[in-house]
Amino acid sequence: MSPRAVKSGASTPAARAAKAAKAAKAAKPGKSGAARAKAPPPKDARDRLRRVLFLVPYAVKNPGIPVKELAQRCGVSEAELLEDLDFLLGVGCPPFAPDDFLDLYVEGDRVYVALHQSLTRPPRFTESEAAALAAAARALGGEGAERAVEALRESVPRDRRKSFDELVGRIYAGSPPAPNSVLGRLRRAVAERREVRLRYFTPSRSEEKDRVVRPYTIAQQFGHWYLFGHDAARGKAIPFRLDRVRSADVLDTRFEPPTAAELARARLFSEPAGDAVRIRLDPLAARWALARPGLRVVERAEDGGATVEIQGASDDWATRFALSFGGGAEVVAPPAARRHFAEAVRRALGRY
Repeated sequence: MSPRAVKSGASTPAARAAKAAKAAKAAKPGKSGAARAKAPPPKDARDRLRRVLFLVPYAVKNPGIPVKELAQRCGVSEAELLEDLDFLLGVGCPPFAPDDFLDLYVEGDRVYVALHQSLTRPPRFTESEAAALAAAARALGGEGAERAVEALRESVPRDRRKSFDELVGRIYAGSPPAPNSVLGRLRRAVAERREVRLRYFTPSRSEEKDRVVRPYTIAQQFGHWYLFGHDAARGKAIPFRLDRVRSADVLDTRFEPPTAAELARARLFSEPAGDAVRIRLDPLAARWALARPGLRVVERAEDGGATVEIQGASDDWATRFALSFGGGAEVVAPPAARRHFAEAVRRALGRY
């Protein structure tokens, strides 16, 4: 047999199998453990957290920083850095709208941060700034106005709150109404104790009608301005929404208004009838619903949800209100309102 034939025979299938077995035996760790292969340690999530907390503000301060340089600063490879950037694209806060996420991108080989969502310290208002915002909140009105004023007061340093209280009592937000505007005429009539003739629109009858009224006061409720006064045709004092007053003429007839005590006891707005409607809200629905006026919180849930109560709401209105949250709310009481809601849900599901 020639040398070439011997060499060629070393590459036969049997020879290759023997060689592979020998290599495997050599690679097998022995009892001494000297040749034992070491598995890479598992990655610690805390390391990634430390990196991302560093790299986002660093990239904000150094826009367009090269991937290689940022990886060196973070002590990782470029591939690991790109994995971290992909991970950060999924970081955001509820309700996870597009602008609630971090916005990072790599252009060429450079890193940019467009929306960094940094955690910043909330502003500390001076008493003047807080008082100006409080006056604006009162001008907007609504049931949440006084809660906003109290929150602004709490934001002022304790030693400046007395000054805040004084300023809030002196600041008026908004310009005076024009003398010939509806509001201007009504304010003059209230001050001079003179009757007014209103051209008033009634939505329920879809008609306009003249009303002679003794104007007692102007008040704000549920985000609307109202004139509260004695209606000659109905023989009692009732509220009139100012946005439904088409015109107002001040008459020469004067009147004696009720005393301050009588006015304080008067019902400026009709009392709601029937049982209050209760609605259970999940955390996301509660965030939106509790910003609206007219809701009373009955119970708070640990997860951020809430049960609210609405006085004077019809079954139909309560159902439409609950369904507007897309499954995040349900009517729970009283039984009639609950049945109305359940039937509406069944009809809706039956269409699919």
